[in-house]
Amino acid sequence: MKNKIFFFAFLSVATFGLWSCGDKDDKDGCSTAWATELTNEANDMINAAQVYAMDPTVANCNAYKAAAQDYLDALEPYGNCPALTGQSRTDWQNAFDQAQQDLNEVNCSGN
Repeated sequence: MKNKIFFFAFLSVATFGLWSCGDKDDKDGCSTAWATELTNEANDMINAAQVYAMDPTVANCNAYKAAAQDYLDALEPYGNCPALTGQSRTDWQNAFDQAQQDLNEVNCSGN
């Protein structure tokens, strides 16, 4: 359950924070199409979360963690958007850091 909460909370903050980024052609990590550009990673993470929720095995947990890490890795460059300034940048970075910390704390060993 914590995994789902972290994902949806982070996605909400990331969506708000990146909404104002520049054109798709920006070379500084900005894109208004970031959600579309990350569709594969987001879908992979959602699918892995659903599989793990239905069958909470160590293997499915590890698959979920890997998919979530892939999503975070793909999302990270969007934090370099020059349109993210002041509190928006701080909020984005805090949300990203918290998501990474939460993911790092997911224990798949079953303990």
